[in-house]
Amino acid sequence: MTDPAHPLYGRRFQVLSISHPPQRPGHVVVAYRGSLRLRIPVPATEPAPDNAAPARPKFSRDSLLEFLTLWKECPAPCVDHPGPSGTASPTT
Repeated sequence: MTDPAHPLYGRRFQVLSISHPPQRPGHVVVAYRGSLRLRIPVPATEPAPDNAAPARPKFSRDSLLEFLTLWKECPAPCVDHPGPSGTASPTT
């Protein structure tokens, strides 16, 4: 993978097939962990031109730290199975 923004960036795979449909980006089918197959967009596998700006991370360090600070302030999630509320229904 040559696209730094792709989750599989830097990994190498055995190429099984490549498609190039007209007027759309194609995809590469690769072998993954034995019998699994992954379909990866061709643009994620192509080297960037030498004059291209390096890809930036999707989140800056400061934005991640700010998010973690806010997340710590959130209350605990609701209980999965709260107890019954109110009185029981009358039986007839």
